[in-house]
Amino acid sequence: MSLLELAGVTAGYGAFTALWDVALRVERGEAVAVVGPNGAGKTTLLRVISGVLAPRGGTLTFDGAALAGRPAYEVVAHGIAHVPEGRRLFPTLTVADNLKMGAYLATARAHYPESLERVYGMFPVLAERRGQRAGSLSGGEQQMLAIGQ
Repeated sequence: MSLLELAGVTAGYGAFTALWDVALRVERGEAVAVVGPNGAGKTTLLRVISGVLAPRGGTLTFDGAALAGRPAYEVVAHGIAHVPEGRRLFPTLTVADNLKMGAYLATARAHYPESLERVYGMFPVLAERRGQRAGSLSGGEQQMLAIGQ
């Protein structure tokens, strides 16, 4: 069973269709890049996967769970999150407080200590700067924090 699988996904905005009959398969342990020019549908595809945009048709499964058309708060509970361009951090809060804000779901709060350890393991600079205000971090550090959230 694939970790992530899309079949026949069609999506768009209003009368505009950005994706037609998209198929994608990602196996466990595999890294996949979505590459293309502006307007090719990359962001729309990611919005569909993360539940920010409901597809008009097709199927989307993640780790065996059918997620097509499910709202983003349900999708994130399965471990999929969308980190949009622009980071959208809380600049006056510390790194630690920003990471805490990312644990708003009850399931995330229950596993917060393990998640925090994993984030600090992936991005050790965040552990060093846990008491620093997010707005004073470099752009790269802010992006790490946004991913960590």
